[in-house]
Amino acid sequence: MIFAPVAFAVALLAMLPPPVEPDAGVPSAPQRPPSTEPAPTDKDAPPDPAFVTLLPDDGSAWGLTPELGARLAGVADKYLKYAVKFTCTETVRKAQFDDGEAKKETYRTYGYLLERGDGQTILEFRQKMKSNGTLTTTEVSDAEAFPPAYAWVFLFSRANQPFFAYRERGDRFEGYDWVRIFEFKGAIPYTDGRDIRQWDGVVLVDATTLTPVEIRAEPSHQQERLKLLFARWSQSFNIVGGRVGPKPIGFSGRVMFQTRRDQLTFPTQLRYSSFRAVTRKSTEPTEASTREYSSYQFFETGTNEKPSDNQP
Repeated sequence: MIFAPVAFAVALLAMLPPPVEPDAGVPSAPQRPPSTEPAPTDKDAPPDPAFVTLLPDDGSAWGLTPELGARLAGVADKYLKYAVKFTCTETVRKAQFDDGEAKKETYRTYGYLLERGDGQTILEFRQKMKSNGTLTTTEVSDAEAFPPAYAWVFLFSRANQPFFAYRERGDRFEGYDWVRIFEFKGAIPYTDGRDIRQWDGVVLVDATTLTPVEIRAEPSHQQERLKLLFARWSQSFNIVGGRVGPKPIGFSGRVMFQTRRDQLTFPTQLRYSSFRAVTRKSTEPTEASTREYSSYQFFETGTNEKPSDNQP
C-alpha cells in the first residue's frame, strides 16, 4: 500500500468506515500499566489524559481478603516504628506556570525528619540547610496541600482500612521490581488535601515484601467534580467576552519509594501539581513541585529528637 500512488491511497482511505469508539467498560488488552495513565472515556471529562491516575474500570470486585488485609496492615505497623528512626535531606523545586510555561521557579534544601503525633499522625519537621551543609536552628513551614510522602506507607494500616475501598488489579514487572497493583478510593471528601483518605489512586507494592514502590493519587471523585465545575463555569454569565469566576483547578500527586532498608522502602521523590481545565478535554499546568529525599541516616531515637545543626 505504501508504494501505491498518492491519489489512489487518498481515495482508498476515504472509503474506510469511521473509527469505532471503544467500550468504556472494558480495558484494552494487554492492560495499560498504572504508570501510563489512560485517557478518560467520558467525552465531556475535562482533565487531560496525563492527569488521570485511576485505571479504567474492569468490573472486578472491590475488597481484600482478610489474610491479605492483615499482611498489608502488618507492613504498616513496621513503618510506624521507623517513622522516627531517620533523618534525610529534602530538596524542593517549585514552579509556577503562565499559559503553560514556567515563569517562576524556586529551589530550597532542608534537613528533614518526622515526629509522631496522636495515634498514627505523622508530623514533618524541617530546618533550612545553608550552602555549607549546616542547618539553621529554627523550624521551617513548607508543607504541600498533599499528604507527606511517608504518610502513604500507612495506606493499608488497620486504622485506615475502614476509610478506603481497595481492589487488586494484577501484577507485573516495574523495572527490576515485581509488583502487585492495587486501586484505592478514599472515603473522606477532599478539603485541604493533607489526609491520604481524601485521595483516590493506584499503588504498586513489592510483590514479596508488600512495601510501596510507587503511588499515584488524585483527590477523591476529582473527575466528577471537575466535570460539574466546568459545566457550571461554561454556563456562567458572560461579561465582555469573559465568564464569571475562574476555571476549575485539579490536582495530581506521585510518590516514589526507592531507598531500601530492613526489607522496607522509603520515599525518594514526591511530585505534586495543579492544573486548570481549559476546555472540556484539555488542561494547562498552574503549579508544580518536586521533593527529593536523599542522604538517609537511620538511628534509634525517641519521638522528640531533632537533628543537630550539623546533621543533614
